[in-house]
Amino acid sequence: MITVDSNAALVENIRARRDGAPLLLLLPGLSGSREQWSIVLRHLDIPADLAYGAPLLAHAVFGGALPSVAELGRALATELRDSDYDNVVIVTHSVGAFVALTVAREIPELVRSAVLINGGLAGVAAFLDRPFREFLRRPGPCLSALRLFVLVSAPTPPAVRRMIAGRPRLARLLLGGLVSDSAFDTLEQRQALLEESGGPRLLLSLWKNRHHWRELKGYADPITTPITFLIGDRDPVSGVADTATMARMLPTSSVRVLHGIGHAAPIEAPGAVVEAIRQALTDGPTPVTGETFQPADGRWSPTTIPTQGTG
Repeated sequence: MITVDSNAALVENIRARRDGAPLLLLLPGLSGSREQWSIVLRHLDIPADLAYGAPLLAHAVFGGALPSVAELGRALATELRDSDYDNVVIVTHSVGAFVALTVAREIPELVRSAVLINGGLAGVAAFLDRPFREFLRRPGPCLSALRLFVLVSAPTPPAVRRMIAGRPRLARLLLGGLVSDSAFDTLEQRQALLEESGGPRLLLSLWKNRHHWRELKGYADPITTPITFLIGDRDPVSGVADTATMARMLPTSSVRVLHGIGHAAPIEAPGAVVEAIRQALTDGPTPVTGETFQPADGRWSPTTIPTQGTG
């Protein structure tokens, strides 16, 4: 059991507090990079305070130790409970989804909703839990997950990242198939993608949390927070089928599919992400981007709705 240091902080406010404003809490993917949110935030003009949550990596709050998903989620929930906020919207990318679900379970009275971007990781989680069985059952998605693990854990000096970002063809050669071609359109997008390289420490986090899938299956059903999965239909890591598997475990969830988008929706389709965040903060009408899945007679069935630009 990790001892929590109450003098350190996991939530870092980056926008001045305003009385009565909700808190938008951004949780990163495995690497902990904040650059993935840069394009989204530039277009996000909302009446909310803004904060970053710590990634699933070693942190001073835990005495420099590496937390589990459950330990990080509970510690984040404690900080939020001790704050003055009573209206929190959590937006996550990739594995941040599991942390968000833990927070929602711990403090349902404070978490208004959660948007889990590229977070339908049922297949990846099952692969980490039982790698040999899952690889024999679904070799394609497992190989995609392994490729992603290698890319984000490879030690890549900043100069090398800048060099790759400056060469669109090289960036596409390395990352193509995990993300769509739209992710390589601009230098800013390529730089944000390359910031996802976090080094070998990420493998330790994956190893420590390799059996979290079993835990999630035990606590998902009581979660009543409205959950929106925002995924790409070209995402080889958190695709439609795996996301539907997770959504069935959560009684108040829905799934929105972005056509032609891979595993980096905040970079590939920032407009769609902005739209989803605004809707979560305002409880406005369901956004009309992509495809939405809603429960029908105990099953998940697709309903096609008009598609707007997602750039």
